[in-house]
Amino acid sequence: MKAFRSAVVAALFLSLPALAAPVVHSIWSNRGLYVDDNTGHYTVTSSNAVVAWNQSTNTAFVNFHGFAGGNEYDFELVGSPAIATSVDDISGIWNIRRNGAFICTGCSGTAYGLSLPVGNYFKFYDSTNVFHFSAYIDARKDY
Repeated sequence: MKAFRSAVVAALFLSLPALAAPVVHSIWSNRGLYVDDNTGHYTVTSSNAVVAWNQSTNTAFVNFHGFAGGNEYDFELVGSPAIATSVDDISGIWNIRRNGAFICTGCSGTAYGLSLPVGNYFKFYDSTNVFHFSAYIDARKDY
């Protein structure tokens, strides 16, 4: 019986990494919702977004490219490691462009709602709540 318990305990220790919560995440979208900037609030007509991050290292990549209000927008996380990451959000430094021209460089902001399942949406707001994008989650991978 003691040998059996030892074998069970050993098996549990070997399986602990498999039982740990995922720390690497990625989501993709080609269905943007809205973009806000210092000129207004616009419905996205076409977009692509990629978000990938590792909670344990704060390493992250975020890029949103879309068209809204007759303009072309790019939101890009430029600081990696990010300031902070969790299962639900990424806080860091961002560059934002409208029609190729920078409208906010070195902006602090947070993407959040990243832990939601496919079909829900995630958002980004800068720290002044002037710049924003949101998009539906079309696919995700967590491991």
